[in-house]
Amino acid sequence: MDAPSSLAESGMMSRSSTATLVALLLAATIAVPNLGAAEYTQQENIVYGHKDGLGLLMDVFTPRKQNGAAVIWTVSGGMNSSRRAISRITKFPGFRALLDKGYTVFAVMHGSQPRFALEEIVKDMPKAVRHIRFHAKPYGIDGDRLGVTGRSSGGQLSLYLATAAEGANPDAEQPIDRVSSRVQAAVAYFPGTDMVHFGKQETTILEHFRSRGMKADATFDFHKWSPETSRFERVTDRREQLKFYRDLSPITHITPDDPPVLIIHGTVDKIVPFQQGEVFQAKLKKAGVPSELFVAKGKNTAGANRSMANLRPSSAGSTAICSIKSRNWQSAWPSGVVDKTGRYVKVPPDPMKESKLSNPRPVPVNVFAVIS
Repeated sequence: MDAPSSLAESGMMSRSSTATLVALLLAATIAVPNLGAAEYTQQENIVYGHKDGLGLLMDVFTPRKQNGAAVIWTVSGGMNSSRRAISRITKFPGFRALLDKGYTVFAVMHGSQPRFALEEIVKDMPKAVRHIRFHAKPYGIDGDRLGVTGRSSGGQLSLYLATAAEGANPDAEQPIDRVSSRVQAAVAYFPGTDMVHFGKQETTILEHFRSRGMKADATFDFHKWSPETSRFERVTDRREQLKFYRDLSPITHITPDDPPVLIIHGTVDKIVPFQQGEVFQAKLKKAGVPSELFVAKGKNTAGANRSMANLRPSSAGSTAICSIKSRNWQSAWPSGVVDKTGRYVKVPPDPMKESKLSNPRPVPVNVFAVIS
């Protein structure tokens, strides 16, 4: 009997058939104009999919002047997702600045714990991406210019989406399932990345949370379908539990074709250890995936958010962020620059001899830009 579907950076740029550009605003506290009600519209409770007969919802924020690109904001904290959280997100200056720059923002809510465990939660974000891409034209966006971002568990789900999402499947029964669930960029604030070695070797994420007096058991209450009993049975064997942790960790799914990634993490974060950002970025680099880890020294979770206001290109010019002015993009990628057409190009030994390149220079940083 078949199991039911559910229980109730630095290196080569990622490849794609067309050159696309996605920019994700990162600054948590930058000066931006106040946006009045006329500057954007908000559509609430758009159904992007279903789970156990229930609708999965998102809000769509459409700026008055769309630039064609979109940011998927993973609404999540402690693997909980709610309308109240959307209300908080909309107060972030960075969120409003995205709209001011013309980005359509999809605030996606996922199934929450304790009703759903992690192995079910991770299935929701790909559904959202497929819905958005499938309906790109009505939303007024380019379906191949999608970025994803999130904080804490939202960052973890964003990275899982960036690394584990599937490409187009032309043989899928439903037309919407034939489009890709992949994104072109990911930005994650203090995300969990390796749930088997969380903070230190051989310590799972649940063990870490328990040691800090945090209740997170429901998120990691894994079950497997049993043909014998025709129901989901709780996983109690340690080896099987570790397999779930491993399979659901973003770090497990890193491959060279993953999209560029930026991680922001505080060095004294006690909830999600800084080690999580370090090991993930190291593996991205080994795989040749463009990536950057912004280190918020001496900062915890809240401090990592605030320190983005002071973000600047590194002295080596390798901070993977850039500023947007009109369509003339200037990039601080260490191995290349972005020309005036928006294409990423490698820097030759003497870039001044290459007239087709933009002149790379330090730039004010409030936008993370990637080319794929």
